[in-house]
Amino acid sequence: MEVETPATCGNAPRHQIIMGLLAALHGKDLAELRQWLAEDVVWEFPGEQALHGRDAVEQWVQARPETSRVLFLSILTHGKEGSADGIFTSGGRETPFSHVLRFASAGKAAKLVGVRSYFAASSAAAQ
Repeated sequence: MEVETPATCGNAPRHQIIMGLLAALHGKDLAELRQWLAEDVVWEFPGEQALHGRDAVEQWVQARPETSRVLFLSILTHGKEGSADGIFTSGGRETPFSHVLRFASAGKAAKLVGVRSYFAASSAAAQ
C-alpha cells in the first residue's frame, strides 16, 4: 500500500503515531493497530452504529476492502487529541476521510480510547 504524507508531518511524535495507526487501519495491519487500541476503545461513525472494543474494531478492519493508497492531507495534534484527513483509494475509487482521535492521555505511549470517522461518498468539488 502506498502512503503519502504532508511535508509538515515529521516534527511531532504524535503525528507519526497517528499516521502509523491510520496506515495500519487501511493496510489491515492488526498487530500494529493492537498496540495502540485500548481494550475498550469506541470507534464512532456518525449516523451509523459505533464499534465498542478492540475486537469489534479488528473485525471491522478485516472486513474492509483492500486499500491501495492513502494520501494524508493534514495531521493535527493537541494534548490528548488529534485528527487526520485525506483520501484513500480502494478498488480504483477515491474516498475522502477524516478521523478525530482521542488518546487516554497526552503521553507518547497512550492508547487510543475514541475515534470519530467520517467517509465522504463523493467530493463536493465534483458536484
